[in-house]
Amino acid sequence: MPKKHDEGAHHAKGVTRQWLEQRAKEDRLFWTDGERSLWALLKGLPAPAHFVRKHIVGCYIADFASPAQRLIVELTGKYHFRGEQPVSNAERTADLNAMGYTVVTLTPEEVASEQWKVARQIQDIIKRMEISYPKAAVKSPSVASAPSAPAPTPTKDATLQLPPEVTRNAWAVDAACSGNPGPMEYQGIDLATGQQVFHYGPVHGTNNIGEFLAIVHALALWDKQGVTDKTLYSDSYNAILWVKKKQCRTKLERNTNTEQLYQVIARAEQWLRTHTIRVPILQWDTRRWGDIPADFGRK
Repeated sequence: MPKKHDEGAHHAKGVTRQWLEQRAKEDRLFWTDGERSLWALLKGLPAPAHFVRKHIVGCYIADFASPAQRLIVELTGKYHFRGEQPVSNAERTADLNAMGYTVVTLTPEEVASEQWKVARQIQDIIKRMEISYPKAAVKSPSVASAPSAPAPTPTKDATLQLPPEVTRNAWAVDAACSGNPGPMEYQGIDLATGQQVFHYGPVHGTNNIGEFLAIVHALALWDKQGVTDKTLYSDSYNAILWVKKKQCRTKLERNTNTEQLYQVIARAEQWLRTHTIRVPILQWDTRRWGDIPADFGRK
């Protein structure tokens, strides 16, 4: 059985649940203009979004949270505490990530002047969180979007021409990146039908990160569906190795432009640590078989 995140284990020394509940209750009595505007926006989002105010997560009190989606939305310009102790934004976010939450941080100015953009991006985050591992994220609205690459056209339902050594009861995954780093996206293709079964991006990243996340994305979907009889193909030796080691060993700089992607990576690594891989992951032999069917065709 997969391990569950123990949010109670993250309580600060001497801080009780009762104390946190009383503090959260008091906090709900006081609004800033930014909080009031953001709450109105979040309440207006369609299902499956459902947010609550001042939600307790471990020893923290989140401004707004969707517990079912494990998503936290907060405003900048505030001091954060672990219980009664001040804590940095980076440390707080790392703790919340370790408990399985994705954290999106917004400025009051964004909420006031770009509500349509904020609402759209939060909806996009939730949409991508339907799979098991990433609770996935596009970049924070605080960061300008990477140049968009054209979305791939799903393959029509048709029989793929496959080498005899390749099983059709399988998916193939691949990533594409314009530059390294640059706008990155990945996809999965069902070899039995030729259909695209998932797609993510573009976000600012690297090809190796995309290959790694694509594998975990497929594994998480199969685990959620109870699939154990398929095979997964990737043409990336590094990505397969990273998955086996349960760690994305990227050298991509972690900064404001890549923070949200790093949160996705952390969720993927956490998924690997808490789940058993029950399907074979095979390297696609490009030299013998040609490009993998999930290739974006941009070489």
